[in-house]
Amino acid sequence: MKQLLFFPVCLMMCLSCSKDNSVLVQLDGVLSDYQRYIAQKEVVLDKLKEQLKKSETKEDRYNTTMDLYRAYQDFSLDSSLVYIKQSLRLADELGEQERIIDTHLSLAFLYNYVGMHNEALEIFKEQDVTGHSDWLRRSHFYLGTNVYRNLSQYSVDKEQKEYYRHQMEICRDSAITYAPNDVILRAERLEDSGKMQEAVALLSTNLPDGLTTREAGLKYYILSEIYEKLHQRDAQIKYLAMSSVAGIKNAVREYIALRKLAVILYEQGDINRAYTYIHRCIDDAKACNARMRMVETSAFLSVIDSAVVKQKQDTKNALTTTATVIGLLLLLLASTLIVLRKKMNLLQRSEKELMMANNQLSEANHIKEEYITRFMHLCLDYINKMENYRSHLNKIARKRNFDELYETIQSTRYINKEVNDFYNSFDEAFLHIFPTFMEDFNALLRPDSRIVLLKSKDHLTTELRIYALLKLGISDSTQVQKFLRCSASTVYNYRTNMRNKAINRDTFEQDVLNI
Repeated sequence: MKQLLFFPVCLMMCLSCSKDNSVLVQLDGVLSDYQRYIAQKEVVLDKLKEQLKKSETKEDRYNTTMDLYRAYQDFSLDSSLVYIKQSLRLADELGEQERIIDTHLSLAFLYNYVGMHNEALEIFKEQDVTGHSDWLRRSHFYLGTNVYRNLSQYSVDKEQKEYYRHQMEICRDSAITYAPNDVILRAERLEDSGKMQEAVALLSTNLPDGLTTREAGLKYYILSEIYEKLHQRDAQIKYLAMSSVAGIKNAVREYIALRKLAVILYEQGDINRAYTYIHRCIDDAKACNARMRMVETSAFLSVIDSAVVKQKQDTKNALTTTATVIGLLLLLLASTLIVLRKKMNLLQRSEKELMMANNQLSEANHIKEEYITRFMHLCLDYINKMENYRSHLNKIARKRNFDELYETIQSTRYINKEVNDFYNSFDEAFLHIFPTFMEDFNALLRPDSRIVLLKSKDHLTTELRIYALLKLGISDSTQVQKFLRCSASTVYNYRTNMRNKAINRDTFEQDVLNI
């Protein structure tokens, strides 16, 4: 039988391991909605109080005060005590013995809740349930089971602890005798007997995941205890979380599961959840006035609070370190960007200079090509003209007309014509290479000093030819005067006069070069 039970138990363990984190997420969500469940509980309590006011008979008042006792039992122990004492007076007045015993047992259950174990034990021993109904006998021995369990748990004397434990087992066996279908009592007996797999199988029957009744919450807690003994930590966490979810949804303020879960999560390093859970526990214990739970929870509260303070300090230190590192990286990045920017500027400047050099080279090549072609044509024309001139002189010489020959040789008409033709050819070639030279040149002059060509736009004035030569790289005054067949002072005066007309006198000639 044990072997048959072992496989489903192992399967449940594996499934629990994969779901424990999702259950914690569910628990976080339920805790965030905590006030809604409290409000729902208070609505139920208000309805019961209103019902108590409207109760006309002692029987009705007794039943309602018992309902209020049970409703407040794990919500507010002080209020629960008030209503159970009212129920006790009403039970005495009604005079039904079984009702009186049941009410005393309920009072003892409450005493056991708040840690008054000896008072609860005294009431347990005083009640004689012989001859009464099975459900009352079951309640009586169920009370004994819980009282003796707590006495055994908190006893420091080993022999006394063992005695209480033995009495607990006797009471539990008796309770099961009168309630053989009580799953919780039977599962606890299997657990204490070491039959863990059978206990899990029994508790898991008709207990699907997601069930959040109060009875389901108790079963989940017992399952967590079993998995703790089996050293199945993930499964233990899962069922502690499920028990906590059930408790919160039923507005239970007196519990153990959430506190145990907080301790485990703290040990696993989940400080934030442990902090949230333990503070929920202490707040609920105070609201419920569950002094025993307050003592148990407070013992661990300072440990978690210290861990949270340390975690915050560690986080602060980590942020400071991170900020410092980021700052240094930003400085390094800024320095790198500055260096790169300088290199980029240098590269751009080099590219610009290279582009200008290429443009100048292209321009120079174009000028050379244009002027070589012009030069060849001029040379050919000049050779032809020289040949014609020689023929003309030869004809005069054959006629022996020496006066005419002398007059022709002395005349400058031929030379002047050739010079004018040369200048016209130069002007045409230059303006062909630089078609916008005139507009660009005038743009460098003041508006009132700009040059207006009265002749053909294909011809330049002498002063414009000076700057045309400058544009072509001929800036030496001696070369310019030879080219223009004028004196050095004339060239100087032209250049000075033109600089005076310029918008920017100091950079004028460089600006012309840049056209």
